Amino acid sequence: MKIRFLEDTYIRSTPHTGLGLPLGTVFKGAEIEVEATPVEGEAIDGINLWFRDNKGWHYWSGRAVVVEPPKPPPKKEEQRQPEGPAAPARAGREEELPPPPSIPAFIDEKALPANKPIPEGETRHVPVLEELMQAEKRFRGGPEIAGGQPAAPPQALSRSFMPGPESSASAISGSALWRNPPVGRLNWAVRNCLIASEWWQLRQLAGTDIRIALLSTGIAPGHPDLPNVEAVFQYPDASKPMQDLQGLGTQAAVVAAGAGQVVFGVAPEARLLVGKIGEQDHLITPEGLLAGLEWAIGAGADIIAMLVDFPSLQDQQIEALRQLTGQAAGRNILLVAPVGTAANKAPESRYPASLDHVLSVGAHDQFGQRCSFSAKSYHLDLLAPGEGLKVSASAGQVGDSAKSVAIATAFVAGFLALIRQWEQSRDLAPEAIFELLRKTAVSRRPFNRGEDVEYGYGQLNPIEVLKKLDPSYLGPAR
Repeated sequence: MKIRFLEDTYIRSTPHTGLGLPLGTVFKGAEIEVEATPVEGEAIDGINLWFRDNKGWHYWSGRAVVVEPPKPPPKKEEQRQPEGPAAPARAGREEELPPPPSIPAFIDEKALPANKPIPEGETRHVPVLEELMQAEKRFRGGPEIAGGQPAAPPQALSRSFMPGPESSASAISGSALWRNPPVGRLNWAVRNCLIASEWWQLRQLAGTDIRIALLSTGIAPGHPDLPNVEAVFQYPDASKPMQDLQGLGTQAAVVAAGAGQVVFGVAPEARLLVGKIGEQDHLITPEGLLAGLEWAIGAGADIIAMLVDFPSLQDQQIEALRQLTGQAAGRNILLVAPVGTAANKAPESRYPASLDHVLSVGAHDQFGQRCSFSAKSYHLDLLAPGEGLKVSASAGQVGDSAKSVAIATAFVAGFLALIRQWEQSRDLAPEAIFELLRKTAVSRRPFNRGEDVEYGYGQLNPIEVLKKLDPSYLGPAR
């Protein structure tokens, strides 16, 4: 049978909300084929029935309506029709069967029980077009005048997030795609973390004018999703034309700050400082990292993503890194690095991720599981989306990201740009921001939170971060 969704609804691998992250989102108005009989699962608002499609994916039934009921089996006499001219069509009621009574089929919001909010995260209320237009008018032009009296200011935004002169609509390009991003250009993590709706659209936080330095394998020149490259650096030969033979640096840049011509990154308005410190990630030397880090600090980076991991370093190299990372922290620069790309079973301590002042990042997949290539470590802070993210190549081809923890680190770098744009005064020291990410992370194993060599403090949780930054924010609109 076919169902239609009345609100944006998560896709899940099981009929439960607590077993891993959602697989994705099916949007309001979409129609899909599902099995005729729903399955029982977690009860939400007293409704424990879930639809299941032929892929085995599940959808909570509380915000879906049956639009095409299952066809009844043919009657016995109809199964044995004699040969000859076709019998005339029967005008029965079988084509207009109502949905089975055991399947909840809400027609509209008025049919919902009063004072019954939908649990956070399972579905998202999508206002009707008129509501959206009125909200947009209030946001752009200030309080509306109704009957000669100023209307109350919109309640969705607290004063902390109301756009100031530097982030007003007039200060941002009117053609910015992130204002109304095509869904097909968002990777699964940007959708699942509600970054487009809660950070970009509602609060105009897209990393505008925040500088992210990426120290990796360079970028592909002329990439359609990387128009905001502000400066480049190459080690050891600055005379060579910029290129990315491996592709990892380009992918990381798209994940962090893709402008959305093909694929969006987390902070599509961020400025990029591209430091090419090696042709391949495994060929990067400690000297290359030190040179790139020193350049990024001098270039005025707000965030530096050191997309490299060394299993061991000499004492003098470690000391040189400590001096530079301490200098960066003293300038309120946020430093992030991958915990390591390795399949070793024993926990490791890799550099620079294990150093003070550096946020150590591992990778998880769209099911919330630690990626097999994400190294275990006693210095792991948190996991971030790092597998199966949509990226674009220089010619516009779309594909999945490389299996490297550098991708998860780039995702975090982009997210830090959103926080840094909000916190323009820089009253928060880097360690305070890192502690905010640790405290709000989704922990899978609360009994050893922060000591888990596989998950650290847990998974990056942008919505909980937003709640901490703005105490008046109660979560996504329902």
